[in-house]
Amino acid sequence: MKKEKLIPTITGVIFLIFGISAILDALFILKNPLMILWLCYISLILLGIGFLTKNKTLVKSQLNLLTIPLLLWTIDFIYFLITKNSFLGITNYFFQQGHLSSKIITSQHLFTIPLSFYSIRFLPKRTKKPLIISLITIIIVFIASRIEGSIENNLNLVFHFQQMNIPYYPLFWFLVVGTTIFLTNFLIRKLKV
Repeated sequence: MKKEKLIPTITGVIFLIFGISAILDALFILKNPLMILWLCYISLILLGIGFLTKNKTLVKSQLNLLTIPLLLWTIDFIYFLITKNSFLGITNYFFQQGHLSSKIITSQHLFTIPLSFYSIRFLPKRTKKPLIISLITIIIVFIASRIEGSIENNLNLVFHFQQMNIPYYPLFWFLVVGTTIFLTNFLIRKLKV
């Protein structure tokens, strides 16, 4: 099998394994089905499907959603490893008592972006408006997280960020997330990925 076919296939299988494992972990180990709504786990499934079907539009749409948040997650994780202190407070859960399976699954935050950007080079060049898919996905995730979630579990940070009292928080959330999506989409287009 040629490298052009093998790399996206392997990448797709890796992402699907992690995505399905996240769902099974949420249902059977953590016994918390709401965990399925975390954007990073939804995107793992969509990235897996995108790479396996060679759908560059779907892959780019998920990179628009994930690139900046996962880079921030990685920075926070590395900072905690080095200093034993929290920088942004978004990876604290990783260093607390918990199931090993959940920690293995959440380690995907460290490799999803580099692996995706490496593997996307082997997909066909044409894409059709990944930005639209990104925006539709984020609207659905926001609505589902607000309806099914609560202030305590704060799925996808749709209720608050670090207990900060930000007026009109949903508007603020869409502004921040929308900015990261548009910025990432712009950079991907400029880099001709």
